[in-house]
Amino acid sequence: MRQVSEQALRKLVNKKFNTLGIIVLLWAICINYSSVASNLTWMQAQKQKAGIVAIQYKLNEPFLMSNNGKLEGFEYEMMVGFQAYLANQYGVHIQYNWIEWNTLAEIFVQIQTKEHAGDIGLDIISWTADRERNVKFSEPYFPDFQVLITHRSNPSVLHENEFMSPYNDYTAISVLGTTYDQNLKKIRDQGAHFDIRYIEQSTQVIQELIRSPKTFGYSDLTRYLLALNQDLPIKRLNAYAIKGHGLGVVFNRDSDWDIPFNEFLKSPEFAKIKKHSIQRHFGPEFNQFINNLSNHQDEEMVLLMQEKMFMDDEIERRKKEAAQQEQIKNLLIVAVLFTFLTAFFLFNRSKIKSNANKLLMSHQKMIEEKNNLLSESNEELTQLNNEKNSYIHILSHDLRAPINNINSISKLLKDAKLTIDEAKMLDHITTESKRLSDMVTRILDVERIESQQAEEFKKIDLSKVLTEIVTNFSQAAADKQISIESNISPNIHISGVEAYVFHVFDNLLSNAIKFTPLKKKIYLNSHTTENQIIIKLRDEGPGLSQDDQNNMFKKFQTLSAKPTAGEDSSGIGLTIVHKYVNLLQTRLSWESKLSEGTTFIVTFDKLS
Repeated sequence: MRQVSEQALRKLVNKKFNTLGIIVLLWAICINYSSVASNLTWMQAQKQKAGIVAIQYKLNEPFLMSNNGKLEGFEYEMMVGFQAYLANQYGVHIQYNWIEWNTLAEIFVQIQTKEHAGDIGLDIISWTADRERNVKFSEPYFPDFQVLITHRSNPSVLHENEFMSPYNDYTAISVLGTTYDQNLKKIRDQGAHFDIRYIEQSTQVIQELIRSPKTFGYSDLTRYLLALNQDLPIKRLNAYAIKGHGLGVVFNRDSDWDIPFNEFLKSPEFAKIKKHSIQRHFGPEFNQFINNLSNHQDEEMVLLMQEKMFMDDEIERRKKEAAQQEQIKNLLIVAVLFTFLTAFFLFNRSKIKSNANKLLMSHQKMIEEKNNLLSESNEELTQLNNEKNSYIHILSHDLRAPINNINSISKLLKDAKLTIDEAKMLDHITTESKRLSDMVTRILDVERIESQQAEEFKKIDLSKVLTEIVTNFSQAAADKQISIESNISPNIHISGVEAYVFHVFDNLLSNAIKFTPLKKKIYLNSHTTENQIIIKLRDEGPGLSQDDQNNMFKKFQTLSAKPTAGEDSSGIGLTIVHKYVNLLQTRLSWESKLSEGTTFIVTFDKLS
């Protein structure tokens, strides 16, 4: 270590260094003792305008990784952002002393030591009441959601009461002293009889489940979804999912560093870092998924939708691979035939024909084996996809009964003598239950579309359907002082499924009212040509940006334009419109300019 003599220090003081200069000098000397943890407080750092803070950490991909000795990942970028925040907001320049450990228990020992009162602990740490008795937690910087997973070939579980029968003879994989371990022991306390085998790192749980038959274990949601996106052979058991308070960093009980850190977590700077870091290290779809998980009341439903999206992508990829294999097979057959014909004319017919047939049979057998493997994988993925569809359908239908009960009770209470405040609360209950009912209906719509249930086309009175929809929304429009100017020709008939047509225009008009400001107009017109019937729905809303137009048909997509009266938007209305338009074999187009509104155009073939 570099030494500074007492004589040199006195010379510097004699030159009339001011107080801040001496502090900065002492801080520079302290940098040379980087192997020692710091007990620097936030109050001292503000006075000195500088200091060293030790970070007791453990690598935990993809939150914190080491690439050729250089740290990276979401948590690393968060801590670097905290440095910049303190410098910009307070003029305090801190340096980090990164100290690596192998286990979370070692980190907790360091943080609880009095001499380490200025240290910060980092290892995607879940908040628990027991832990908070010994350390101080920051506010959550990431959702804490743990799911029970197993190998894809093991039995599926839809409810907790189905778990014990197949999995009592299995072995749970866990890490001693973690929340994974605590959650498994709680399941065992409820009557399960499985054994627990411990490994060293939580990052190894998924690989251990893949290697070991008849095992299961907990994983954090992010790591599970990343593995699912990589098509690793795992699946989630729909039982005993745990939603925690959130992931936080930890401090010594006497530390005051939680004050600026919590302030940083609430800042726009951290929100920007979080968005870009998640996209870089987890994938572009994870930001949208985390927002959906935070904004929706039913986390299980959002998770099922995300899993289904990954499975749909994988099935589509397998189909493309099968098509490519078929092309290769045809090319090989042509090549072998060409070789056979050439050889036939150049060499002995009988001998060459025999060899060519053997070669052809060998290639065909190899290709058939590959096609069989692809077919088995496709069947397996399709079965899993059907299980998810079935569960979504069951869950959505189970939600209808309590919603209908709430509506019935609300109607009964309206006849009672209520105060003004009680009447307002009752109206609020009725409104919210209707919103929840609409959400369930839309989820069932998506499930019905994606199950690809075919329905017979019939003659439809389009004029009657559109008039009914306008009537249904007249009160919603009046509440916002919006005028719906409808000019629909009578006796317009098309061929299709009336429920599909109804949902297309029901969702389009609902969106138009949500995004149209007060006292504006909405125009619904029909136009008939020799072969087509064209319906145009135009609003005077904010219009759609180019990014919104590129993404508006994706599930749960949040657009830049917001409802003008604080209405809720589930993000699946336009998805339903797009899918029903495809099932109706009709055409959907749109015209939009920012600040001028949007026009949706639906074109039907005229019924002959």
